[in-house]
Amino acid sequence: EKIQNTRHLSKGIKIFSGNANPALANEIAKHLDLRLGNITVGRFSDGEVHVQVNEHIRGKDVYLVQPTLPPVNESLMELLLMISTMRRASARKITAVIPYYGYARQDRKMQARVPISAADVARLLEAMGVDRVVS
Repeated sequence: EKIQNTRHLSKGIKIFSGNANPALANEIAKHLDLRLGNITVGRFSDGEVHVQVNEHIRGKDVYLVQPTLPPVNESLMELLLMISTMRRASARKITAVIPYYGYARQDRKMQARVPISAADVARLLEAMGVDRVVS
């Protein structure tokens, strides 16, 4: 069921998608009666991720829909750079919507000399400037 009176949302909220699941982001936006934000998430010839936001987001609450689906590291890098791009473009708040959180199974130390990868990924997201994570 659609949320009623979403007209006020369109002024202050923007929803963007990476390449991991644009169909999901589109459904979320449609459910909220919003359009997906205009963003380019591509690759340079050497495989590096390139992100460019193609609209004004200063002072907006931004939601980035990007599960960390396989290939997990590429999806994660897209998300990190999307967060950085939104922070540099002066978004008011940045929320990462991560339906599948890669590295979540590594949430505690199973043996000596291994990382707690879920916590390390959370620190990366925080270092890039995310305000909230919804998983």
